[in-house]
Amino acid sequence: MGRLALGLLPFVLLIVALAAAKTWLKATIGGPVFYLVVAAVTILGMGYGNYLSVRLHRGLDEVHKASAEFAARWSMPAGQAAFVLLLFLPAFRDFMTSLVIEFGGPGPGMTVDRSVVVFAMALGFMGVVMLQGIATMVFNVIWWKSKQ
Repeated sequence: MGRLALGLLPFVLLIVALAAAKTWLKATIGGPVFYLVVAAVTILGMGYGNYLSVRLHRGLDEVHKASAEFAARWSMPAGQAAFVLLLFLPAFRDFMTSLVIEFGGPGPGMTVDRSVVVFAMALGFMGVVMLQGIATMVFNVIWWKSKQ
């Protein structure tokens, strides 16, 4: 458990550091360059996630590797389909709309600028990725239950 916490610590530190430095970075280097910094931090986080994944898979035996391959194969389409199906639920649409209005927009009835659109797209992307992660866990459990 300690190794997992230590491995996930850089993710937490990246998010905390970026949130703490947001106003200073925007004032110092300006908006467009700040968005490049956010993109670089995001790519760094994704790269570190891939590094952790490869490192974890190295220590698996063939049964665990087969489980991970099965989960990886089916989790992406399942997570994407789940997100699309969630968009059909009015409660989920209202929740996502309220998040965008609360954190990205100037308020209801106001004009929308590019930052709101970028925030909404990022929120959707994060939703798909989270559902793919959940689907990976579900398909991993399905694989293990089918082998018992």
